[in-house]
Amino acid sequence: MSYPPNYGYSVFPYSYPHTHYWIREYPQVKTDILNHSIQDYYKLMEEGYRILNKLSEHSFAVQVMTAAQAGNKQEVDRLMKTISSNATIQSEFSPSGIGITVDPKVQNTPCCKLAMFLKWG
Repeated sequence: MSYPPNYGYSVFPYSYPHTHYWIREYPQVKTDILNHSIQDYYKLMEEGYRILNKLSEHSFAVQVMTAAQAGNKQEVDRLMKTISSNATIQSEFSPSGIGITVDPKVQNTPCCKLAMFLKWG
């Protein structure tokens, strides 16, 4: 059995020991912003439950799906806005489902966002 020629290269790709190690110093971790986002996300989840509960009502679901089937985005948005006044609700729909995004209404900097995708066809 023969081996391919060496051509002057080492068998091991790294024949020299690594002597340069980069030492990084990171700032101390602060969780204040994360905790604020978590608290606001709990509120968004409550809004999400409110949306799901409303969509589980047969008459409301029929209204939303009928408007979506007709391509009436303004009516779908109007119906979705009747669910909550504490959050901004945006929706996108297709024949196969609806995507709902919930944002906190009063925020200087966005902290979080809740996205739901529900299949209906």
